[in-house]
Amino acid sequence: MTGHIEQPGLIRALDKVCRCLENALIFVAGSMIICAMAITFVDVVMRYIFNSPLNWFFNLITMYLLPGSYFLAFSYALRMGSHLKVDYFKSKLPLKFTSFCLLVFGLIATLMFSYIAYTYSLRAYSAWQENEIVYGVVSWVVWPSEFIIAIGSFVFSFRLLITTINNYVSKGGEL
Repeated sequence: MTGHIEQPGLIRALDKVCRCLENALIFVAGSMIICAMAITFVDVVMRYIFNSPLNWFFNLITMYLLPGSYFLAFSYALRMGSHLKVDYFKSKLPLKFTSFCLLVFGLIATLMFSYIAYTYSLRAYSAWQENEIVYGVVSWVVWPSEFIIAIGSFVFSFRLLITTINNYVSKGGEL
């Protein structure tokens, strides 16, 4: 026995669904980063070689590509262990206290990001219904940027819940 506790069937199934979502979202986030870099490169070339900069690219990058590359990668980063964490104190505290903190704060974070997903879903729906637009050289619709944050926060809260449950189950359900 390796000391690894097998995930219950439901958690294993939810983890599989979450992994599929995360893999799709990290692909989209990476694609958004590549697009932002390519557009920035083209703008620099147009600005300094042809003296004709792209006037529309700033809103595209700040409204869609940056939030997408940021929020859509949250859940994947948590799954891979690439998120910011403080391990220094974990080794100095009692195991039961650490387990309790992971459970409580994991549930609080899950609720918080679920609330963020919910409110941004409402904001995206409202912006879509009202055809909310940011005017400029190009008129940009607002709802996609709100929807990106909602989707990223939803999948992140899903991963937080799965991670919190796994941490609890891996400790044998004891606090």
